[in-house]
Amino acid sequence: MFRTRLILAALSLSAALLGLGLTGRAAPAEPYSQVVDNATRGRFEAPGWGTSSWNDGRYGKDYRYARPAGEAKPARYRVRIPATGYYTVYARWPADRGYNAGTRIGVSTVDGLRWVRVNQQRNGDRWNRLGVFRMKAGDRFYIRISRRAKGGKYVIADAVKVVRGKVGGGAGGSGITGYHILKEARTWLGVPYRYGGESREGVDCSGLTMKVYEKFGIKLPRTAHDQYHSGPGRKVSRDALRRGYLVFGHADGGSGIEHVGILTGDGRMIHAPAPGTVVRYDSVPAGWYNIVGVKRIVPPR
Repeated sequence: MFRTRLILAALSLSAALLGLGLTGRAAPAEPYSQVVDNATRGRFEAPGWGTSSWNDGRYGKDYRYARPAGEAKPARYRVRIPATGYYTVYARWPADRGYNAGTRIGVSTVDGLRWVRVNQQRNGDRWNRLGVFRMKAGDRFYIRISRRAKGGKYVIADAVKVVRGKVGGGAGGSGITGYHILKEARTWLGVPYRYGGESREGVDCSGLTMKVYEKFGIKLPRTAHDQYHSGPGRKVSRDALRRGYLVFGHADGGSGIEHVGILTGDGRMIHAPAPGTVVRYDSVPAGWYNIVGVKRIVPPR
């Protein structure tokens, strides 16, 4: 009996230590990312900068621009860093030959402000990796875009993103997984179907998928057909019904693309079915829904 009590006590202590992270094994950090656009309320400031929506390569509805000026105030992004550690930082801008080839972007780190120089005449309409930085926990203006640049071409401030951890520079290195996609999709449950809708007042099938992925800085085409045949990601087997993947199909057994949903990984999808319904769960595959294709944009976990 005494020996049994000792074993139980040891097991309880081990469980407690594991929960506290004291067993020598570091608990994995929760996935974290944040996108801050120039239009994000309370998280962007750019005194003296202009606003434009002229360039279609922008993120969101508009972007900010300014002529180089040495003493002028920078554009600044307020970002929440949940815990001191390493974060991968990205920026995006709409590229044009009239923009500056030597724009300076600064990131506040535990060792001070670090600057990265980018060419805003290239690589527009995409997330450009600035690097990995050790950042201190807090919620403040960690990222800035300077107006100190050579020449007279415009400096652009559009959107930035931080992802917890050291993320490589290759495709798919956003740190976003199917877990994040599904978590965001669930927040749309109950929103009424509206053809052409792109808001929480009403949304259609491809509007839903577009808005869910947009939350994480991933820009999808507007229609289900175009989301399958173009845009980010790659086509996978129709049997690969993994969490966060997009499933495309036809409601009456046809072979064309007329509908899209977000797979949950448990035999269901979240989608906006048809007029008179709301965003909801449905089984897939289902007798009424013919799967035409599946697309992987982020890893499932």
